Amino acid sequence: MTSVFDRPPGPRRILAIDGGGIRGALAVGLIERIEATLRQKLGRPDLVLADYFDLIGGTSTGAIIAAGLALGRDAAYLRKLYHTLGPRVFGHGGFRIPLIQPRFDPKRLEEVIHEELGDVTLETAAWKTGFAAVAKRVDTGSSWLLTNCPGARYWAGSPNAHPSDPAHLTTANKDYSLAKVVQASAAAPFYFDMVKMEVRAGEPGVFFDGAMTPHGNPVLQLAMAALVPGYGIGWSAGADKLMIVSVGTGQPHPVKPGWVQHPATLAIWKAIHALTSIAYDNSQLGIAVLQWLGESPRRWPINRDIGGLENSLPAGYPPLWTFVRYDAPLEGPWLQEHIGEAFTPEVLARLSRLDDETQVPELFRIGQATGAALVRPEHFPDVFDP
Repeated sequence: MTSVFDRPPGPRRILAIDGGGIRGALAVGLIERIEATLRQKLGRPDLVLADYFDLIGGTSTGAIIAAGLALGRDAAYLRKLYHTLGPRVFGHGGFRIPLIQPRFDPKRLEEVIHEELGDVTLETAAWKTGFAAVAKRVDTGSSWLLTNCPGARYWAGSPNAHPSDPAHLTTANKDYSLAKVVQASAAAPFYFDMVKMEVRAGEPGVFFDGAMTPHGNPVLQLAMAALVPGYGIGWSAGADKLMIVSVGTGQPHPVKPGWVQHPATLAIWKAIHALTSIAYDNSQLGIAVLQWLGESPRRWPINRDIGGLENSLPAGYPPLWTFVRYDAPLEGPWLQEHIGEAFTPEVLARLSRLDDETQVPELFRIGQATGAALVRPEHFPDVFDP
């Protein structure tokens, strides 16, 4: 079977989608605008993003979106999926034992993903383009990037390993269930349970949500996958050779917690705040690196010190890629400035949750409005037209 990675040489395009639970609906709103923009720019009213992007990858909820897109589905399909997925996965029903069981029944998530993706593997799925998902292997503490690229080191297992070498029992990546890979990427601690996949004959690996790695925003990992030989993709760097589009899920900037003035606050709340802050920092680092080492038609502000890293490319080094970031941080001032709407702190708090399925319509609408405000045809240079 011909691989999508066997396409003729030429400029390549990557779409990276953040994690964020039910806030994936916001990313879908942005994706709808990207799809509409490319359809108009290229004069192809039936275009799907798999026709434009050569690799679509995500973490957690982003992996769910990425799988759908890489299989050739459109934004309308994803919008319907999140309206269905929200109540089924995050709706209340059935007794759960606090601190003993995950908050939601993991079988619900497994059922929805399996229904949507079917009994296919990374090799046998009807791919229209490249796919990648990030997961955290808990039992070894390692980040895993699983793709449908036949050039990946363990795509066929370790067929050349000596029978005395335990590596010869390695499960071929091509045989991993696509539904299991996506479920593993989305298995958020506290909300769902760990996911097991056989990594060697008779030996399961245990996986959690890919947002438990530095790649909750997978953009830096996907850039490395495209260019680092060990990942087997082998594309070329250059502002006219590689384009990377990053789509967020509205993660707001961490706010100063009220317990700062109260040292007696339970340590668990301090730890939770620290972990959520790390997730935000990791995302900003990925965006910063992509903007530092590349060109960008629309720069995303990192902080007050460095802005969007304009004119920061190291002297004498050509840009490695063209990069653009789209997101709608769920912060009052940002939304007021960019889409002209005011939101109360209470509404923003509900929108920011990872598990409030009642917010799907509003999250999608905010993504649409932000896409209309931010996404422009000129962000997709003609040199990258397929």
